[in-house]
Amino acid sequence: MAKTPEYPIVVIPELVKEKKQFTPLVFPSGQGDAPIGASEGLFENVLKHYFGEIVSPQQVMLPPGHRLPFTADFLIIEPNTGLHIDLEVDEPISFATLKPTHCIGEDDYRNKCFVDVNWLVIRFAEEQVSSQPERCARFIAGAIAQLTDNNTYRQKLLHVEKVTPMRQWSARQASKLKKSDYRQGYLVQRKN
Repeated sequence: MAKTPEYPIVVIPELVKEKKQFTPLVFPSGQGDAPIGASEGLFENVLKHYFGEIVSPQQVMLPPGHRLPFTADFLIIEPNTGLHIDLEVDEPISFATLKPTHCIGEDDYRNKCFVDVNWLVIRFAEEQVSSQPERCARFIAGAIAQLTDNNTYRQKLLHVEKVTPMRQWSARQASKLKKSDYRQGYLVQRKN
């Protein structure tokens, strides 16, 4: 039986992993207008605090052969190598449709489109970003250090604990979470 994926989910392009080639094959083409998740504004503040101007929200990328672009929740471009990191914040229930979203396997094709053009993908559960934003920042800084040898950001976050992993949900589990108002619980808790 396959192990349930856990957040943070990391998908590393082969060119980055094997050849240490960081330049993307497709560059972002500006800011998108995708709906912004409930916890993304708070997370953006934390990201800007630790990573500064290398963070851009809602960046659009058009994969080859596609008519419509994808929008990264956040893009981080490591300044020394140009490594492009697509940061995603996954919620179990869409506020727009009130249906399960980001369920196991649902984002695999989307991840592949980013990885195929040499962007690293890091996905966090919204609950992690909401309850552990600095820990998520530490994880990102660690990934940057490990792949590019740039320890600048990791040094700023040495005092922060590691992010607590979370299992990714199935559509059935997300429906149960919706019925129990689970998402509202952690979003309200973050505001207090």
